[in-house]
Amino acid sequence: MIISHTNILATKLYLLDNGLKGTNFNINPQFFKKITKIDDGNYKIELSVSIKNTKTNPFPVEIEAIFETTFNFKEVENEQDVDTFLNVNAIQMIFPFMRAAINSLVSAALMPPLVLPIIDVRQFNTK
Repeated sequence: MIISHTNILATKLYLLDNGLKGTNFNINPQFFKKITKIDDGNYKIELSVSIKNTKTNPFPVEIEAIFETTFNFKEVENEQDVDTFLNVNAIQMIFPFMRAAINSLVSAALMPPLVLPIIDVRQFNTK
């Protein structure tokens, strides 16, 4: 199987300072994925991370990051290999860019560092 992708594009980076003070906050990011078949051999994957301030889990900022990329598959012998790649390997490729973008976004806002934890990519829920 031959795999190529065009780019990794940040389609949304959102930061809102909720003005909460303190140091005892628990980060509770929500991870989502959306895989779309464009046509034979071409798939778009969209990953999003959302951190919200809620009554049950207060957090000083709200953040949303959405990234997407398109993959092209040639000489596919087994469709299960494509599915596995899109649900595991592709997310492993894109996630470090999301982590870095969120860290940079928070740093550019002159806020304390915020680094997403390293996760098992199977934690991404389907949108």
